[in-house]
Amino acid sequence: MADTAVAERGRLDTLPKLLRRNQERWGSRVAFRDKEFGIWTQYTWGEVYEQVKEFSLGLVSLGLTPGDKVAVIGDNEPQWYWAAYAAYAARGVVVGLFTDASPSEIEYILDHSEATFVVARDQEQVDKLLAVAPKLSRIRRIIWWYPRGMRGYRHPLLMSFQEVAEMGRAYKATHPDLFERLIAESAGQDIANIYYTSGTTGTPKGVMCSHEALIGSTEATLSLVALEADDHILCYLPPAWVGESFLGLIPHLLTGAILHTLEEPETLMQDIREVTPALILGGARQWEGWVSIIQARIADAGWIERTLYRLLLPVGGKVAALRLEGKAPGLLWKGLHLIANALVLRPIRAYLGLTRAKLPATAGTVLGPDTFRFIHSLGIPLHQVYGSTEGGMVTGHRAEDIRWGTVGPPLPGVQVQISPEGEILVKSPYLFSEYWKDAEATRRAFTPDGWWRSGDAGRFDGHGHLVYLDRVSELGELRSGDRYSPQHIESGLRFCPYVRDAMVVGGKTREFVAAVIIIDFSNVGKWAERKRIPYTTYTDLSQRPEVARLIQGEVERLNADLPSPARIQRFVCLSKEFDPDEGDVTRTRKLKRAALTGRYGGLIEAIYRGEETCAVDATVTYQDGRQGVVTTAIRIHSVPKAGAC
Repeated sequence: MADTAVAERGRLDTLPKLLRRNQERWGSRVAFRDKEFGIWTQYTWGEVYEQVKEFSLGLVSLGLTPGDKVAVIGDNEPQWYWAAYAAYAARGVVVGLFTDASPSEIEYILDHSEATFVVARDQEQVDKLLAVAPKLSRIRRIIWWYPRGMRGYRHPLLMSFQEVAEMGRAYKATHPDLFERLIAESAGQDIANIYYTSGTTGTPKGVMCSHEALIGSTEATLSLVALEADDHILCYLPPAWVGESFLGLIPHLLTGAILHTLEEPETLMQDIREVTPALILGGARQWEGWVSIIQARIADAGWIERTLYRLLLPVGGKVAALRLEGKAPGLLWKGLHLIANALVLRPIRAYLGLTRAKLPATAGTVLGPDTFRFIHSLGIPLHQVYGSTEGGMVTGHRAEDIRWGTVGPPLPGVQVQISPEGEILVKSPYLFSEYWKDAEATRRAFTPDGWWRSGDAGRFDGHGHLVYLDRVSELGELRSGDRYSPQHIESGLRFCPYVRDAMVVGGKTREFVAAVIIIDFSNVGKWAERKRIPYTTYTDLSQRPEVARLIQGEVERLNADLPSPARIQRFVCLSKEFDPDEGDVTRTRKLKRAALTGRYGGLIEAIYRGEETCAVDATVTYQDGRQGVVTTAIRIHSVPKAGAC
């Protein structure tokens, strides 16, 4: 049996080979479900295979050759995945683009990656592509798949997805064995994707990942859970992000689990409830957002529901804590938990659509302990996993070995050590191949003896679990020499339903920690309505003194759990949200600290000078590309020290 598994693993070393295997094994079984206009459309493995075959041969007939780059931009829909499969099968390389990327960002990535074909969803994306196309001489075709608004478009670069598929059908008639031969010729060492980094510290780099690295890393991750062919996976995170490949697309190919794509971002919660996925990946921001939704709904519920919630949620927390410590709850706690589960916990899980979750996972930025404990209190077995585009998946929790504050032990085949400077170093067969067109950056990414430098700070606990602290470059140190983790504090703030985002500031020239806070307009707005507090705009609401007191209470709650040097002493509620189009955050909502510190440098200086207000000029980019400047007097608030009157 073991020899057979090894032999099969050697034969299935590329993503298109897995697709072909699934078509042969499960041709008539449902592989893919996509929701449109409230209706789920199903596709079998056989249907998916034929769609991919026709589109791939269509690309080949248009001149796609092995090694050519195919960029894809659009929402999570079947055509996104079929285009990627088709490029893989033709031995091309996929370059994913975020749907909200600006024309300048698109131009940079298409030019840097040397993409020759672009597959785009709709009119919005086509307009951005046509705006930059004159500067991109390598582009041969821009292929769109969603017809709304495209009827009147005439351009020599434009073709529809269906037209390319029809070309593929014609090409198949004269080249009947070509598709299967191309798949057979694909090799595990071939580059599958170029993923572009978020660019938090500079220009995005193209990370080249091979088929065998992506497959091997995903197999190591799936060792954490027994995922089966009749399980469901929901993909809603950007397919341009490597995390979606590791915990969405590739598990679907490896196990045959049914892949679902949602209708619209606005229907996410309803779609999760309908799918009830066994595997779902959420970044820290997603889980924090769902916790905020629950807390806000409880605040709006009747007094009976609120009372039951306050009485019974701690029961879930106690039982979760015992189980995570490897202890069995006693009869009393078991009985109380049955009551809590029936009246409170299961209804909340059902509202979230996570009643059948085997591997609900979080990756990306750090998830705060408050959020983590809250989710486990509901009976959701949330796993923390740790990885990166360059390093693949590195660590993860097993269901029987989840520990607070860690990201789990190393996955099978992965070695991790901590450098003398506290940096996480990784050796693994799943590492990236190199940075595209940047040999010097590739060299700097490794130690002389072959360990990949993660750039993250961490340590091991006494049980062999990795504790992720923060980016090495972002660990804070005050003038006193005391250290603090900005991400840990920011995550604690986002646990509050009234806080959407936050940036912690400090540094070696500062005597204390301060915070720039973004309020959650929806939740704070509902709170203000209940309290009969009048307001007009986001800016007006953010500067209301009542809102300042509300946020101050949440800051004091967080401070109570922080060591004294890391406690927030002053804060502001910013008058606008952080915006990826203005370079405040990346497309995956990671803070661009250098950019934010530069943009709000005057405000930060005013915080540390002890001022009570500061006029802030904020550049606003409108949808048509025009920019304007809005000046707002931002109030600066001090937080009383614990025990002060």
